[in-house]
Amino acid sequence: MSGQMKRNRPDGLAEGSNEYVILSALISSARMETSVEIAALIDEFIIYEHIEKPYLTMLLQFLDQANIIQLVDFQGGEKLTLKFQQIEEIERGNEIQKEFLIDRIESVVKADERNEVVMVHCTEYHMFESSVQNISKVYTGAPSIMIQKIISSYLNKQVVIDGNDSIGDMQVIIPNLHPIEASMWLRESTLTNSGLPFFLYSTLGVENLILRDFEKMLSQPVSNIRSPYIFAPSLTNSSGVAKFYSIEEFKYEGTEDLHKLIRKGLVGAQYSFIDVNSGVPESLHFDIENLFTTLTAQNLLGGENSRYNYGPQYEVKDQKIASYNSKVITRIGTSNAFRGDYSQNFRSYQDESNGGDYNKRVNSKALKGFLAKTPLIIKVKGREFISGNNNFTLGKAIRIIFLDNDTTGDTGYAKKDLKKSGDYIIIGAKHVFNGIKATTELTCGKIASLGQEIEI
Repeated sequence: MSGQMKRNRPDGLAEGSNEYVILSALISSARMETSVEIAALIDEFIIYEHIEKPYLTMLLQFLDQANIIQLVDFQGGEKLTLKFQQIEEIERGNEIQKEFLIDRIESVVKADERNEVVMVHCTEYHMFESSVQNISKVYTGAPSIMIQKIISSYLNKQVVIDGNDSIGDMQVIIPNLHPIEASMWLRESTLTNSGLPFFLYSTLGVENLILRDFEKMLSQPVSNIRSPYIFAPSLTNSSGVAKFYSIEEFKYEGTEDLHKLIRKGLVGAQYSFIDVNSGVPESLHFDIENLFTTLTAQNLLGGENSRYNYGPQYEVKDQKIASYNSKVITRIGTSNAFRGDYSQNFRSYQDESNGGDYNKRVNSKALKGFLAKTPLIIKVKGREFISGNNNFTLGKAIRIIFLDNDTTGDTGYAKKDLKKSGDYIIIGAKHVFNGIKATTELTCGKIASLGQEIEI
């Protein structure tokens, strides 16, 4: 209402002012002579990132007052080029531009006789480009470099590699997969020397795809160690807490399902890898406690975490559960398909030289399982993740603080909940743009918790 004074908010924006601006939203296709601009019609859009997906997805809702559905005649191959900017980035010129495929119309609801509310589902456009292509071709070298070559050649995108894989002499024939499928298939064999996995993903703030190893994520410094995200509604407006990023809401549910991991063979299990030439299996016992002991010794529990997310004291019939072969899993191992009387010998997709190398593959799967064992979703301000200045979301280490429910024995300072508090890795993000506000829901995972009180 005119004449009313807008209150200033802690982030420097006036109360009620927009936190972002849509610069353009163009719908185009080879079937259309001209593009259709719908930026002014958009009510809301939600963009999703996930550490296991090398593409973004989006839900977008707009008010159709100009026969957009009829004019475009959507057939499932239309491109939406979306360009927007966080309001504080206008002077610096940082903006985010992404291309999406409008892959389906989710719903069309009549608001009245002449207005419709349309919701469409979108997938980042390079996934569409990938889906129509097929690869049946020989590649040689490190799996990470193969991924980089495939994405560059077929999708005209760059892959930033952050980490060193342990294999440099692999040769594979891509078995009739499209480029994204082929890259994800190769990623399964992309491991560090310690057997930690790589993740291939797309993020909102950068144009390239990222291939990053888990060891880098666990050893990186915590990005917000001086200003942790904190859930403390009673303290949000108090003096002295300006350095904290406030958590608006959180979800802590569906956690600590150890039984599920046991049944997947990620706690204690026997793995057999069969040499198809000799028929002799290479067998090993996997014990999750050994893996966590190694990570602890290497200081790879993430940030200042020190209590890994597994209780080694668990026993059944006076025997530690990780010592059981709760699952017996058999895989094809060595084939020596590309070894022989040649000037160069290469390992094939499943080849390993010994049981220790096979154990790396199991370590990789187990760490992914335990990373998702204790998920935490927090809703925070979106401004930290939509600046468009090469801002990484996925894979970033952040500190999250919850206060202890028990106030007995008060020592004069706020005690931390050491179970939910800790240094987390961001594994998913949901960016919500609802017309005025921009918020982000971060899905966070960790393989360990804080072991003692920390100063905040």
